[in-house]
Amino acid sequence: MAHAAGVRLPFEKTPTSVRAWVEHTLGSAVVSAATQQGGFSPGVAARLVTASGRRAFVKAVGTSLNPKTPDLFRQEITAMQAIGRLSMAPQLYDVYDDGDWVGMLFEDIEGRLPAHPWEQADADRVLGALEDLTDALDPSPWPDAPQVALRSHDFLSRWDNVLADNLAVPAWMEGRVEKFAELARTGLRALAEGKALAHYDLRADNIILTDDRVVFIDWAHPALAPRWTDTVILHAEMRGSVVLPELPDDEAITGFIAAIGGGLWWGAAQPAPPGLPTIRTWQRSSALDHLDWVRERLQ
Repeated sequence: MAHAAGVRLPFEKTPTSVRAWVEHTLGSAVVSAATQQGGFSPGVAARLVTASGRRAFVKAVGTSLNPKTPDLFRQEITAMQAIGRLSMAPQLYDVYDDGDWVGMLFEDIEGRLPAHPWEQADADRVLGALEDLTDALDPSPWPDAPQVALRSHDFLSRWDNVLADNLAVPAWMEGRVEKFAELARTGLRALAEGKALAHYDLRADNIILTDDRVVFIDWAHPALAPRWTDTVILHAEMRGSVVLPELPDDEAITGFIAAIGGGLWWGAAQPAPPGLPTIRTWQRSSALDHLDWVRERLQ
């Protein structure tokens, strides 16, 4: 599956108030800001170095860049505060919110993204760390977190939109869209029973590997879900690149995969949202990967 790619704003172009907050928190003027690529956010994502030599990572976005992203950042702040000091998540130093711009200041993690396409050693290491993360987040340390089944209900029910819009589907799916819609409903019912906190947006560009840590970053979509949710999402990212352990032959898992495929397929046919020009191409490619996976599981 291809990496996500967004359009980043340089740190120097953020509002003066945001830059002042960063420098006050770090106790020194920023002398270097290296923009980081990956992900869809149109805001700032930069590794900072101050005059005193202190390092940090800043994320910030305003409603003028995308009206919905500040609320995603607020969700990430709540999740990070609930998770606390887990080695598998970044340490949050401070937050900023003036009602328009929202920012987070994290530890600067020296490391690399997993190889992409995935390599076996990276995949094995990350899947092992994900087991540890799931154990730490089940039950959820944020019991009032949104539920995947509720928050993502519309996205995971989009086979109904595909049918209503008479949207074209891959040739092998002709006459089977109703079946996929029913599978998606099965997946949604299973998701509603989950009590673990899922990251719910695991991709190679949301993971950092250091010499001794696997760190899962960008917690903008955390939600309550079954334990297997993040594993399914990560397997979808890795499929076709490495050998993966078999997932249970569970209709709930198959339904979840089908539901994601439908959400992505319908979304890819829509106009791109403000500030996210590359997302529709990525959605179509990812949808096809999920649909092929469902076809394999149904054989």
